[in-house]
Amino acid sequence: MSDHTRYRDDVGAYLLGAMNDLERQAFERHLNGCSECRDEVERLRPAAEALPGSVEQLAPPPGLKARLMAEVEGDGAAAAERTGAAAERTGAAADRRRGWLSGIRLPRMAYVAAALLLGLVIGFGVAQLGGDDSRTVPVTVAKAMPDAGGTLRISGSDATLRLHDMPELSASRVYQVWIQHGDRMVPARTFEVGSNGRGDVDLPSVDDAQGVYVTREPRGGAQVPSENPIVSVPL
Repeated sequence: MSDHTRYRDDVGAYLLGAMNDLERQAFERHLNGCSECRDEVERLRPAAEALPGSVEQLAPPPGLKARLMAEVEGDGAAAAERTGAAAERTGAAADRRRGWLSGIRLPRMAYVAAALLLGLVIGFGVAQLGGDDSRTVPVTVAKAMPDAGGTLRISGSDATLRLHDMPELSASRVYQVWIQHGDRMVPARTFEVGSNGRGDVDLPSVDDAQGVYVTREPRGGAQVPSENPIVSVPL
């Protein structure tokens, strides 16, 4: 089995933080030499980062985790029994059970449980929110800023753009937000980030916008963008 075949299904577990230290270190060593897995991690990272902020954080019902783990373990035991019965009917039960068990990576069950638990907690939060029309959209950043990222939180007609790990600009330049309305790029607020690279920008009237974008402009702002967007949020 190649390294890529072994690790390609672990991207979700890595982004969810469901690996122990040794598994995470092994996966990161694999990432250093596998461009396909690196691309998949970057493709899924915005969605994984947006999950915690996509709904109000509410405590799940008591006993949810215990019931989920019991279901996972029960399904695993049932699957093992079915596989063992099928092997016995072929007359080579012992050999086939050994072959089947040797292919199982036991931590994967924990990954499945973690993903299911996360989905259930988020679903529970959405159900409790009822008629709330807010949503969170992950941003796309330029390749020149591999560590940057963030979300656009939309609530009704207003929104808040939250960015992290943005490069600090020179004193003569600022970041500027643009709101796309049809073919027009309407200038919005300018903002700066400090040494921590974080920037929060409140934006009014985005309910009929087709996108929110960020460029680097001279201090004081501009009337038209001077470069292609370095942060994009198509809506």
